[in-house]
Amino acid sequence: MNDELSQQQKQTVVDETTKYIALANQLYKTSHPLIPVKFDLKGHTIGMYKLWHNKKVIRYNTLIFSKYFEENLRDTVPHEVAHYIADMQKCRKRIRPHGFEWQSIMADFGADNSRTATYDLTDIPKRHYSTMPYACGCQQHELGIRRHNKVIKRNIKYFCRECGDMLKAV
Repeated sequence: MNDELSQQQKQTVVDETTKYIALANQLYKTSHPLIPVKFDLKGHTIGMYKLWHNKKVIRYNTLIFSKYFEENLRDTVPHEVAHYIADMQKCRKRIRPHGFEWQSIMADFGADNSRTATYDLTDIPKRHYSTMPYACGCQQHELGIRRHNKVIKRNIKYFCRECGDMLKAV
């Protein structure tokens, strides 16, 4: 497997991203700006629209794109642009990530509105996240570091789906 996209392939992805933003502007009579496109995702995440510190960016995974290039041009690019457009139109905090607004944009793009892809990723390295042990009345759980930090810093509580008990750090 070739694990890198050529400069020409990257430019094709950027052009396709630009095309969908332009299509959205035409369909909705808007002028949403182009945003940066990065090729820095790792693990099993194919694409991501991210808003961080008021900066918007679309990120793609070069390993998965190189393995399934045509499929990702067809499916992942409109998927991520639809997240961007939904955010611009409806303020992301007020809508569900794959909710009605996003699905409507995908339909207007003529794209498949599946939330996840079904690619064989066995040869793609998976990211490993730190976890912390928690327990309830019936079993042991592993909370990711983000959820663990929410418990510590913001006094967020998590509960077992089986027995309903609150999870406690072990």
